Amino acid sequence: MTRALLGSLNPIGGIATKINVVNYVSPRTWFATSHFVLGFFLFIGHLWHTGRARAAATGFEKGVD
Repeated sequence: MTRALLGSLNPIGGIATKINVVNYVSPRTWFATSHFVLGFFLFIGHLWHTGRARAAATGFEKGVD
């Protein structure tokens, strides 16, 4: 019988069938990651809106009121 290599997910062809230290992501990690991603896109949105507002205020962009 062949054995899984050290550090592999499990002996069944690398498919994650059991929760273990290698393939487990805690709810706290999901929560933190989702907030980081949301915050990043909100920050980019703020930068985009600032650029559009400044361009409209200086008359640089036509058609933006």
